[in-house]
Amino acid sequence: MQRREFVLGSPAVLATTACSSAPDELPPPPAKTPGKTTSPPPAPAAPTTVAVDPHAGHAGHAGHHAGDDATLAVAADCLKTGEVCVQHCFVLLGQGDTSMAACARSAHEMLAVTRALLTLAAGPSDQLAAQARVALAVGERCEAECRKHEAKHPACKACAESCKAAITRYRTLLG
Repeated sequence: MQRREFVLGSPAVLATTACSSAPDELPPPPAKTPGKTTSPPPAPAAPTTVAVDPHAGHAGHAGHHAGDDATLAVAADCLKTGEVCVQHCFVLLGQGDTSMAACARSAHEMLAVTRALLTLAAGPSDQLAAQARVALAVGERCEAECRKHEAKHPACKACAESCKAAITRYRTLLG
């Protein structure tokens, strides 16, 4: 048997085998005894104790968010536009446009660093300023690389603009 015959013939054999098996049948219902009626199952017993809300007493925690909302906002915007930019670069790279390689690489690095910064900005962290210093350097590189393509690619322009806003915010964190 040739390999081609085997490969082409296998689906046909499988389909024939699958169709020739006996149809699935449900088991017959249990026989009913004449004159015997079945009663519905008893209702569940009512709870004897009232359930305690595990979140009761947490109302006073509403103002305890210790995160940096301004940094969260610019970092989230960087992540959003950066993801779009990287995907756009991947499409162009797949079409053979190697001029987008540096842009994809810088945006990819920016995404990694910004995710870490976003996590630190969500709560009180002693490491936020240190991460902002790294994010500043990576953001500047990403903005510069995206600016090279902004006239031709709107995704790159949006990423560069969000990096610019983030850079401004990171500089205020660093004093």
